[in-house]
Amino acid sequence: MQLTAAEEAMLAGREGPAKQRAMEGLVQLGRAFGAPRMVEIGYAHIHAGMALYLEDVELMEELAAEGARMAVPASVNIANADTVDWQKTGAPEGLARLQQRAADAQHKMGSACTFTCTPYWAGHWPTWNTHMTSIESTVTIFCNSVLGAKSNRDGFFAVYAAMTGRYPLFGYHLDENRRGTHLIDIVETPNGTSDFSCLGFHIGRIAGDGVPVLRGFDRRPNLDELDALGAGMATSGGVALFILPGVTPPFGSVEQAFAGALPEAARSGRGDIDAVYSRFCTAADGAFDIVHVGCPHASFEEIRDYARLLDGKRVHGNTELWVTTSRAVRRMAEEAGLLRPIEAAGAKVISDTCPISCHFARTTSPDPKLGIVPPPIRAVVIDSAKQAKYVRDMIQCDTLLTTTEGAIATALTGRFVGHR
Repeated sequence: MQLTAAEEAMLAGREGPAKQRAMEGLVQLGRAFGAPRMVEIGYAHIHAGMALYLEDVELMEELAAEGARMAVPASVNIANADTVDWQKTGAPEGLARLQQRAADAQHKMGSACTFTCTPYWAGHWPTWNTHMTSIESTVTIFCNSVLGAKSNRDGFFAVYAAMTGRYPLFGYHLDENRRGTHLIDIVETPNGTSDFSCLGFHIGRIAGDGVPVLRGFDRRPNLDELDALGAGMATSGGVALFILPGVTPPFGSVEQAFAGALPEAARSGRGDIDAVYSRFCTAADGAFDIVHVGCPHASFEEIRDYARLLDGKRVHGNTELWVTTSRAVRRMAEEAGLLRPIEAAGAKVISDTCPISCHFARTTSPDPKLGIVPPPIRAVVIDSAKQAKYVRDMIQCDTLLTTTEGAIATALTGRFVGHR
């Protein structure tokens, strides 16, 4: 790889051991993918340091102690506990304290402790042609497809990129790779974020790690629907970029989205969406323990919608309703008076984490000294195909997937209300 003088200085350790470690990792990554050089990034969404993974928090503390500092604006991904109000979720105190240590390390390194999978709703909004990096697949696909920023699906390398302000030039950082591979004809426009998440899940299974180009919507999807659409694709496939002409910069037409001739189109209709709902409705007796809305972490507009649906009502006595969002959105909602009707109804508004990222998860390797025993959960009612997939994989229990309206109605009645 060709490195600049500044990059050579970091690699040689002249800017300290933390940047040297980071640059060594990025050079190794770039060589593995044949990158000719580095690019300067303008933003990073990075790993939190997860208390449920052995020595993961200690790794972030080690970087902070070595002098690591964020070279670009950096938001922090979702954590394993609500570090402010961990009792609300029943999290073990030891887990919450360990997670707070990760937060302390992030503060020391200059990160914005957003602890969310939707940092764009918290004000982190990279613009068109901004090179960036992200550990979270939902952030990658939203920023690529809606904002026109340039990002790959990154792992821990996102931390190294944030520390150096550099990332290898490969993948979706190259314009020639930001072209369509699959054409999808939408024969019936979905309605609402739950439908869009199911449509995205269906398309992700078709496209794999390709770039689906969508045509046929009879209206422009709103931002929450675009968020849900991308999250679904990134969950069932390896999709990091979809192209919706007129939405995805700089593509104004389907023809522009393809480098050559248009491929044969796949058709997606109502039946495909319904099939995803059915796929994730596996609790045959309809029994459940938790109703969860807010995956990906809810936007301000979604919180407004929950408040409308819950205003003056009461969650059923045998039901627990979780609303998950970022700290920033929670604060905005509180100031707007939207938390009152939600919490008065008996719902729990939770930040920093969610069911699949908290102590419910069974696919983790926590420090044995924490003594974490995931509670028994029969099923979770959700309104997101992304969350349905990960509940099945990580909590390893049944799911009941429905619309947002159906999920709220389920929480109010104590009986599952399906999507149709």
